[in-house]
Amino acid sequence: MHLEPARHYWLPTPNPESGVFARHAFRGRRWESQPSDTTVCGIDVAMAAPTDLDWITAPTCADCNQTLISEFKDQP
Repeated sequence: MHLEPARHYWLPTPNPESGVFARHAFRGRRWESQPSDTTVCGIDVAMAAPTDLDWITAPTCADCNQTLISEFKDQP
């Protein structure tokens, strides 16, 4: 039996210390307009509707990506 991976979504958010944007993964189906949340890699960030430029310029968080890959590989 193959299990479906846990749901997650990506959203560009600013780093709370530097303000630099990165695309982080979050648990759930989609952003529900909450003002903040914790990323898959464990950072508490402020959330807002991203602009097209945010999506284009923000790099993908390597730590979120690696965590999700590891979780997928660990599934039975």
